[in-house]
Parts: sequence; structure tokens; C-alpha cells
Amino acid sequence: MKKATFIALFIATHIFFIFFQINKHNQIITLSYQKQKYEKEKKELLQQEQTLSQKLCEIKKRSHITKYAKKTLKMSKVKLKQIKKITADG
Repeated sequence: MKKATFIALFIATHIFFIFFQINKHNQIITLSYQKQKYEKEKKELLQQEQTLSQKLCEIKKRSHITKYAKKTLKMSKVKLKQIKKITADG
């Protein structure tokens, strides 16, 4: 192999290695950005889960249900004199 051919092949090989190194670095940066994005989204979803869990506990409280029934549904407690007995005869 001639000296000029060897030098050209040597330089071309190094250029390819430099290109692949730059490409690898760009992929690492891209993946790092995606990782940060997904971690932020995970953190937001965990916060949302905690908020919804707290709201669910609040809604399940007996006092809240009673208050909702009285105000929104206009319900009241049933008095004994309001109850009628239904017979099987009709």
C-alpha cells in the first residue's frame, strides 16, 4: 500500500470516528432531554394523584355527603309519620 493511500484511509477513518462520536453525543443529549421531560411529567402526575386522592377522601366523608344531599338534591331526613306501610294485597 502506498503511503498516500494509507494516509487518506487513515484520515477518512478518523473522520468517520469523529462523525460517530458527534452523533453519539447528540443522541445522549436528546435522550437526556426526554428523560427530564418524562421525569417532570411523572412528578406532575404524582402530584395530581395526591390531589385527587385527597378530594376523594373529602367527598367520601359522611358530613360532605349529607351536606350535598341537603343543598344540591334538596333532600331531608324522613320522619316516622311520613312512612307508609305497603301491604301485599295492594
